[in-house]
Amino acid sequence: MMPFAFDARFLAALAAQAEAALGADHPMARAAAMAAESPGPQQAAALQSALDGLSDPMRDVVMQATHRQLREDLGAIWAQLPGAAQSGGMH
Repeated sequence: MMPFAFDARFLAALAAQAEAALGADHPMARAAAMAAESPGPQQAAALQSALDGLSDPMRDVVMQATHRQLREDLGAIWAQLPGAAQSGGMH
């Protein structure tokens, strides 16, 4: 397993979408919520394990919804372009 660096927005979006798709009591939703609340190597490993435990179709549903949430979040997009934000935007 390759290490994966999670960012706070991604973790929050993943937790929200996992809860919406699976319910708050599902192990994947709990792992995502824990990782969002307290990111760290142990939480990342637990989250990766929970993601791996999902069926391919369910993992796709959760990840597609997570990515949709992030791509519609203008703040998340600007956060990935720190040079653009510092210079006042793109012209």
